[in-house]
Amino acid sequence: MHIDITTDAARLLTEVEPFLRRDPLRHTVIATVLVNRINGRSGAMETEFVTVRDSAGAVVGIAQCTNGAVYLGELPAHSISAVADAFLARGIVLRSVEGDDADAAAFAAHWSAVSGGTSREKYSTRLFGLGELSRHEAVGAPRQAVVDDVALVISMIEAFGVEADVTHRLDEAAVRKRIEAGTTWLWEHDATPVTLVARHGAVFGWARIGPVYTPPQFRGNGFASALTATVAGRIRAEGADACLFTDLANPTSNKIYQRIGFEPVRDFVHYELTDQPIGT
Repeated sequence: MHIDITTDAARLLTEVEPFLRRDPLRHTVIATVLVNRINGRSGAMETEFVTVRDSAGAVVGIAQCTNGAVYLGELPAHSISAVADAFLARGIVLRSVEGDDADAAAFAAHWSAVSGGTSREKYSTRLFGLGELSRHEAVGAPRQAVVDDVALVISMIEAFGVEADVTHRLDEAAVRKRIEAGTTWLWEHDATPVTLVARHGAVFGWARIGPVYTPPQFRGNGFASALTATVAGRIRAEGADACLFTDLANPTSNKIYQRIGFEPVRDFVHYELTDQPIGT
């Protein structure tokens, strides 16, 4: 087993593409981050990519870390501790890890043992893939965001992050590029944008939707369902399939997406990592 680490997304993508294509839905996050970094849509923060290779040099596992947040792709079980050590050897201060239940738990346990820090399970997510799409109606109409919407889009993404207790650090230039690429949508009612649905470009046949956000005063009107279905339909029209993640602690969103036609695929768990005892 050999561990490699790099920030060169363009070079890495050519090396790991066969591995990612074996299960492109499972690896939608890492594949999207790689492509977004290459296209300049990820903002200024650097992402470190770790690959696990066998004795012949073939890629058998992958993970990434952005601003201390580790995301685990498919990994051989015996490589988890080595992947954690690779990030630590770079002097990266780790804040969290997310992945399959067993892998994330093993990573967090090893990190705690090596660093002397503590970890706790913070939340769980579920990956959905689109099955049979069901259209939803709501008053108003969808439209693609335009450059004049940059400030509005940033404010909605930030509000989503506050509610979800996750941090979105897209800078203005990255948001502008995504808008210009046609991947950001708004639902308007009475000439007022009431819902945001963003998406990523398709990678290996899958385009990931998110974030989806409706300000509290506009909820309960079906805006998010209608716009998510619209965006999913556009993705299908492009010849790709749509996927998205939900917070398992939010039964409303899970039901909404399943009514649209999304089907559960895999669950993930997110651990918070801290060098201080939890609760102090």
